[in-house]
Amino acid sequence: MKPNRFHLPSIAALIAAAGLAIFILVLLPSRGQETVEATPIQSDNPLDKPIVSEPPTQLDEGALLFWGVCMACHGNAGQGLTDEWREVAFGEDMDCWTSKCHASNHPPQGFEFPRIVPALAGGGKLGRFTSAQQLYDYVYAMMPWWNQGSLTTDQAWQVTAFLLKMNDTLPAGIPLDGKVASAIPVHRKLNTPQNDVPFSLALAAALVLIMLGWLAQEALRPAPVPAEPAAGDRPKGRPQRPNFIYHLHPPAIPAAQARWRYTLGAGGMAVFLMLVLAVTGLLEMFYYIPTPEEAAISVQTIHFFVPLGALVRNLHFWSAQLLVVVAALHMLRVIFTGAYASPRRFNYLLGLGLFVLALLLDFTGYVLRWDEGIRWALTAGTNLLASIPWVGEGLFRFVVGSSQVGPSTLVRFYTWHIYALTGVAGFVMIWHLFRVRRDGGIASPPPTLESTPPRITRFDLVRREVLGMFLAGIVLILMSIFLPAPLADPIRGTPTLATDTRAPWFFLWVQQLLKLGDPFLLGVLVPVAVVGVLGLIPYLLPAPAKEELGRWFPARGRIAQILVAVLLLVILGLTALAALTS
Repeated sequence: MKPNRFHLPSIAALIAAAGLAIFILVLLPSRGQETVEATPIQSDNPLDKPIVSEPPTQLDEGALLFWGVCMACHGNAGQGLTDEWREVAFGEDMDCWTSKCHASNHPPQGFEFPRIVPALAGGGKLGRFTSAQQLYDYVYAMMPWWNQGSLTTDQAWQVTAFLLKMNDTLPAGIPLDGKVASAIPVHRKLNTPQNDVPFSLALAAALVLIMLGWLAQEALRPAPVPAEPAAGDRPKGRPQRPNFIYHLHPPAIPAAQARWRYTLGAGGMAVFLMLVLAVTGLLEMFYYIPTPEEAAISVQTIHFFVPLGALVRNLHFWSAQLLVVVAALHMLRVIFTGAYASPRRFNYLLGLGLFVLALLLDFTGYVLRWDEGIRWALTAGTNLLASIPWVGEGLFRFVVGSSQVGPSTLVRFYTWHIYALTGVAGFVMIWHLFRVRRDGGIASPPPTLESTPPRITRFDLVRREVLGMFLAGIVLILMSIFLPAPLADPIRGTPTLATDTRAPWFFLWVQQLLKLGDPFLLGVLVPVAVVGVLGLIPYLLPAPAKEELGRWFPARGRIAQILVAVLLLVILGLTALAALTS
């Protein structure tokens, strides 16, 4: 078979993927073309009601509110209370101050009408406001003039959107609310990037086609050698010396223990997710600003205004959540198959440490959003450290950076997340992978004298891992499209704990425990005890016999299996209870 035939399916898949990407990008609308707002139509008569679409958009509602509530003082085009506008709008009643109906000595049912009302539209107007959030705050609290604070939050956002449109600074295609308003300047129009969805769909389609082409290419390869190759031999058609990626894997592993139904593919998947987190995290660092004033705004900027920023942020978020799930599944698989037995006891502890580090990385990254959705983690979660007797105060200062949660907390958590925890996790992961090979690879029963169990080569193992990465990448992209990462209003002022705040999903069970009693006992000792019990399993409980290894639920591991199953059910039950009641 000629070597170039091996690459024809991949080349065809790449061409098809490129064509599909162009097709999707052309057909699907860009974000700027979405009908989130449609400019209301104004008739020649400035007093006529604007004509809006049905159902009305946010901008339509703002135009109607401005016409019915604001126009009398501010003019139909935001020109202010000029003589020309007073004559058009009020005619013979234009000088209403002399009639005393709107003067300082107005009757009880009237109100004082200001003589000077500044313009709202045009260069240099709205000069006291820098962001749409500040403009909204003023509209919500101070307008309308005669009945301040009577607008609902939705109405205030609608009027704010219309004011930005009058000044040609309303970004196209983005509904205005607290999740984005802080990142929108009043005096400069942001160029809204193209919609991420077409590119994301094209990328997912490209991965599908490349995966199919790669599978077709692998199907055309010569059949593998059925028996285990002798030392120094390599299967025909393979390079004589493995490259770096192949060399990271053992030369051969038992075929029975290489099946996905045994490994769940969790170990390799966890490594892949950590790589995705590293790449997307580095991209986010180009825009993220770790200060209380700018952190949430920079997250809004990444999500709404950086090209492909929403895709990168969603990939980072969902990779972090899936890493916790995959790492937990990997640890459960090791326990329920007895793979923690000697000589793998120490590597089991390294894996448990990696799981704890994944939780801490997710927790610190969660806080970096610095919005209303992270108040529990920022206050109750960190205050658990202060509840530890004798060392709690010092430990709290070390982690948070001050005697109380404040500006230094964000910088400290940024340092923990980007440098300290990431560095330690990377080192432990490399050590963990090294010990897998050092301890003899995947746990399996010893070969009998009568027969040698079939094995697969490192090349077959890498092929399965690549297939898993393709599938995981496709799932991640689809989740990023249809399940955007959470975003809330920025925290303003000193962070305090609100009654309706919730912990991150992976700590909901701790939040539920805290409702039952002492914070130190239930919020610190119990989680530490859970980790301690898991860590002591290889050292205190009976280990499975060697002939029992390589299959699920070995008989001599029953105590560990029952103990972990009970812990898992309790944690899942508390999590579900917290999710339903909070």
